Amino acid sequence: MQQTSQLLRGNYHYNRNAYIAAGEPMIFHCHHYNVYLQAVIEDTNSYLNIYPVLLESAQEIVHTQFSDFFAQEENQNLSIEDKKYICQDYFRFCGFGIIDLKFLTKDGGKVESPSEHYGIGWKSKFGLREKNKKGVAFFAAGYIAGATEAIFGLDLGTLTANQKDCISQGATTSTFDVFKRKDDNNNSSSLTPSPQEGKYQTYQLQQPADTTVDYDAIRQALTNMDLQGDSQTGLIDAFGVLLTRMYANYYCLISYKLLHLFEEKMGSDGLPLAAELLTEAGHVCAYNTFGGIMQSTEWNAMIKPMIQSKEDWVHGITAVVNAFGWGFWEIEALESKQKLEVKVVSGYESNSYLAYYSNSAIPISFLASGGVAGMMNLVYNTAITEKFITLDEEAYKKLSLHPSVFRTQNHICRAKDNSEFDKIVVSSISH
Repeated sequence: MQQTSQLLRGNYHYNRNAYIAAGEPMIFHCHHYNVYLQAVIEDTNSYLNIYPVLLESAQEIVHTQFSDFFAQEENQNLSIEDKKYICQDYFRFCGFGIIDLKFLTKDGGKVESPSEHYGIGWKSKFGLREKNKKGVAFFAAGYIAGATEAIFGLDLGTLTANQKDCISQGATTSTFDVFKRKDDNNNSSSLTPSPQEGKYQTYQLQQPADTTVDYDAIRQALTNMDLQGDSQTGLIDAFGVLLTRMYANYYCLISYKLLHLFEEKMGSDGLPLAAELLTEAGHVCAYNTFGGIMQSTEWNAMIKPMIQSKEDWVHGITAVVNAFGWGFWEIEALESKQKLEVKVVSGYESNSYLAYYSNSAIPISFLASGGVAGMMNLVYNTAITEKFITLDEEAYKKLSLHPSVFRTQNHICRAKDNSEFDKIVVSSISH
């Protein structure tokens, strides 16, 4: 690959707080959320056909993105080798790991990954996975299948992939077989192209009057950081976690497909159960990601000098969120130890849901709901504003049982209420 200008990177759009790469919204999330959300979804496999959801969601999005990218005028003369390199490089750039696509043909082939985010992240968070289970790299398998189709100009759903070896189970290399999909009940017609940005909104970041935290300065600094996968491992080791520039639509697809499978299986009674599981994944994300950020060298150097109160800690992490590509998060009310109201404009969850489906019967901004509660629990129900704390499973369980734990009390959602924005209200159960 000679011309690095043709590598896929994308741009940050300040008017919608979003990273867009060849039409796809990309967002920052870490391994704690990635593997926990997947574990929650996988736990339903005894009564739901969930494994195709985890793989095919990635395939749909990646095929759409690279097909569009390779169709751009400046990319139409790229060789097959160039296209393979671009797909490998973007996998690394996003923090997904390292993949080698050189042996792939239009009929498939074998792919090796000596370093893969989900496998390493799973082992880091949960320990070695049992060998009698499937490997955990469903996203990577879907990425490889979708990318291969795009490289060779194949229709979405022509190919599929299967993981054979997995780093999470002690293998030194994760391996994948790519092959033509059989014409059965799970044929290519079930796969749907990505809606890409979906129903996004434009907005201007607001600076709250009641804090010394400079929202725009933090956003400018963070969005200009060179966060990309290491050349050797393909992983982004930052803020005490393994970050990824993940596809917003991947989180949304696997979550909302789960939601609708629950509804098909249990009727409307299944929706609250699915919502509780998915919101808890958002809370786990907040605890580990926000907690890691609050104890990072970057936080201490850039944000802590702006902080004068505990409330400023909440503002500080909200300002950080506004650089993640999650949409605009704006604090509308903050009562110390009692309540937080956050307005979310162009939240990636509603953007995606409204493009894929009609209005929802329940609020669907699960990450935002769990995340807002997680901010308050970290600041007011741990000692993180005073000293370094250990962020592990035992500490998380204690936090969840705290007598003043914060939970979502009200959730206005664009996808349910036909509102102009999402609004998350969390309060302490002791008040």
